[in-house]
Amino acid sequence: MSSVTWKLLNNPITRALASPLSVDDYLSQFNPLWSVGDVRGRIERVERETADAVTLYISPNSHWAGHVAGQHLVLGVEIEGVRHSRCFSISSAPGDTGITVTVKRNGDGLVSNYLVDRAQAGEVLFLSQARGEFLLPDGNAPLLMISGGSGITPLMAMLRELVHQGREADVVFLHYSNSYADTIFHGELRALAERFDWLNLKLVISNGAAVEGDHSGLFSAGQLDELVPDVAERVALLCGPPPLMDRVNDAFLAKGRDKPAQEQFQVRITAAAGEGRVSFSRSGLEAAGDAAPNLLELAEQQGLNPPHGCRMGICQGCKCRITQGQVRDLRNGEVRDVQDEEIQLCVHTAAGAVSVEL
Repeated sequence: MSSVTWKLLNNPITRALASPLSVDDYLSQFNPLWSVGDVRGRIERVERETADAVTLYISPNSHWAGHVAGQHLVLGVEIEGVRHSRCFSISSAPGDTGITVTVKRNGDGLVSNYLVDRAQAGEVLFLSQARGEFLLPDGNAPLLMISGGSGITPLMAMLRELVHQGREADVVFLHYSNSYADTIFHGELRALAERFDWLNLKLVISNGAAVEGDHSGLFSAGQLDELVPDVAERVALLCGPPPLMDRVNDAFLAKGRDKPAQEQFQVRITAAAGEGRVSFSRSGLEAAGDAAPNLLELAEQQGLNPPHGCRMGICQGCKCRITQGQVRDLRNGEVRDVQDEEIQLCVHTAAGAVSVEL
């Protein structure tokens, strides 16, 4: 559809005529990718990377604005009639046709496990625009990329972008995985390292014997100095599971270096009971502030269904206006008074009387 058509569909009169449904509800009857403004994507194929990881090849609709290597998006999928959303890094380079998201099973993770086990070609996903500041550095400084497990995905997008650019960047790529069978992009990494002299690949396996040229064990400061003796001269980028990231950050700080630039989708939450009463002004409901660990879950306990995404303070999908009240930020324990301000419900709890516009 043309931009003029989208504007005609997205105006107050058209929305009023569509009520109580939305314009998108009608458009989806013709094509599930159509929307007046939302990004949606169709899975074109699913490619298995390991026993517990897949890459989804996605064709987004015309609202997709593109991405920069290293960024992530919020991906929504309908599971048994309910839409669930989580953050995933984009693993494709910006110049690729469509986009790819590489997903690994995550314990009891509902969305990740669904995508790995059940996602199929033709399925429509609900996407945000690309987000994040974990980006490929400009310039020609030598790089050190450190990843673990599925944390390889944004760094792989950067590596693919370097190849697309024809840029010889002098990269040491240090990747940790449980075994060779668990190493996402294993074959492609080997092929790139053989093809390009500027890429120095160092695989570290925690279980089983490492083949010649690779390494075994867990990350340590001593191992970093051994494998990357010129680490102090490199711009470091880091993405992986929290234990690995903690060890890497500690090693850098112990040497008096700045922590690497890094991407992580887990926010540290302090356990703190809510206080006071929470009123939901639009619905006329009230609840005790200590009845749930955060304002999002408290609203859901009352039968409300506020918008939300990652549920861990990353995607901004659960932002809601607080008319007035006192809240505690669960990321740092800070208590503050708010008035006519939008906050993320999933990382705040009541610290006194609070009025929420729900």
